[in-house]
Amino acid sequence: MQEIRFPSQRGKLNGPPVITKNGIITSHGSEMSLFVYRGRLMYLDAGHCCVTDYFTGEAHAPVPDPMGTYFMQAFCENDTVYAFATKANCVYRFVTEDLEHWSTGEVVLTFPDNFELFNTAVCRGDHGYVMAIECGAASDAPHPGRETERVNKPNPWIGVKFTEFFASSDDLLHWTLLPFEKSYTRERYNACPALKYCEGYYYMFCLEALPCYRFAPYVYRTADFETWEIGYYNPLFVPSREDLFAKDGVVIDAERLAETTTNLNTNNSDLDICEFDGKTYIVYCSGNQGVTWGGLNCEAVYDGELSDFLKDQFR
Repeated sequence: MQEIRFPSQRGKLNGPPVITKNGIITSHGSEMSLFVYRGRLMYLDAGHCCVTDYFTGEAHAPVPDPMGTYFMQAFCENDTVYAFATKANCVYRFVTEDLEHWSTGEVVLTFPDNFELFNTAVCRGDHGYVMAIECGAASDAPHPGRETERVNKPNPWIGVKFTEFFASSDDLLHWTLLPFEKSYTRERYNACPALKYCEGYYYMFCLEALPCYRFAPYVYRTADFETWEIGYYNPLFVPSREDLFAKDGVVIDAERLAETTTNLNTNNSDLDICEFDGKTYIVYCSGNQGVTWGGLNCEAVYDGELSDFLKDQFR
């Protein structure tokens, strides 16, 4: 793996794209994945496994999940919604065409049993689909009850937890793991991916650990999953005052809001991003990684198309 950390071209840069933080948009802090379905901006709440209209709050039937998976993320294409989730060393897939009736979850990808899988992200490129999978060693299972007989098996592929691995598919059902040598990156904490494709490059947003237990999203891009360029203006943004107060028009329970404003906010994690109506919407979680509170979901907006937002990180 090769990493390019500085601009390769000479001359002046354009400067970072303007991102406006708008504040808290929901009263929970579980991961949100954004997608457009039949002309509506929607999100899948990973905590409740439920699809909701981003602007109206209309909720649809929850995804039936008798397996008890985690970290459910959505991908939509041709008015079909695919939800991918993980449990232990497996990736599961659920499918719906109407947001009310979901297929039974099925395993679509299995790692060796010394892996523990967390968040995923899926996008479509010029030659099929790619999935990014956040991985740790089996001993990294963070929730009570997830530890299994796998925990004592060494895993030489995981560096500083966490590490992103990749898989490809032609049909969103049959997935093939890319060689583990193409993971990114074993050198640093690298968590909760969001993956987008634009003009020959895969752009990946991940959470990086900063000094003094601070966490912020970074962006990178690659054309071949071997050479990675780091965005010129990283981090995308950092924990700030805007994360502590509700967006205009959003009502948050007073007790929950008091918890937010009286706890230390050190985290902007679990980012997802989606273009809608000419703007690029970004959702993320605040908090302090669960030390004293889990945080809430917040919104940021770039006033322009997603393609411009992605390319502007590198020019």
